[in-house]
Amino acid sequence: MRQLKTKSIFTVLLVAVLTFTFFELGIWQLHRAEQSHSLSLNQPEKPIVALNSIATADSNLAPDAVNRIVSVIGRYVHTYVAQGQFPLSSNGAKSKYPRSLEVRLLQIGDDKGILVVRGLEQSVPQTLNEKVSIVGRLYPRQSADFAVAGNDELSRIDPALIVGDTKLKLLDGYIIVRSEQTVMGQSISDAPIATPQIHSAVAGFYWQHISYVIIWWLMALIVIALPIFSRKADKVAA
Repeated sequence: MRQLKTKSIFTVLLVAVLTFTFFELGIWQLHRAEQSHSLSLNQPEKPIVALNSIATADSNLAPDAVNRIVSVIGRYVHTYVAQGQFPLSSNGAKSKYPRSLEVRLLQIGDDKGILVVRGLEQSVPQTLNEKVSIVGRLYPRQSADFAVAGNDELSRIDPALIVGDTKLKLLDGYIIVRSEQTVMGQSISDAPIATPQIHSAVAGFYWQHISYVIIWWLMALIVIALPIFSRKADKVAA
């Protein structure tokens, strides 16, 4: 009798522990799903911030610096063309056809620099020798090549590709111009492109997490149901 009672207590405790564990795993996956969904949505825009306050040379771009609207003053010192790019539209959709983008190296102060995407490649690039004031969105460097690069061309927009071309200390990532002026306030004509926020989350991850929630909670129900069905089976057998 005592052995039967001990077995029953052990069974109840095991069921309680497993049920609680599976339930908590489901809650954890539910939170992951909510986080994945929130990352796939545009976040409220933050105020414009000076580039040097959120990015430093020779170090990786901080996650909270990505998508920020930044301002910076500098002088263009070199022009490149990024071939095979698929610029995003204002709603975040990729261009259907590859485009060539004008990318310039902006010298900031005496020894720093960052890549700046001014827009679509122009047949006759503007001559810009004076300092310019830029406002644009900051993006992380591209990690995959889009084309085979020739002279003054970039296979991807990545400061690592131009380290050998300059003595400047390069900031990670790149800026896509939203507005561009001379330091005297005169607007500069260019071929701008959209600057939507980018998202690190993959949409499929949301439903993957939801499926895990269902699985874990189903496991919890099975753990609760097994002792009940087992007891009923024992009574029928008796």
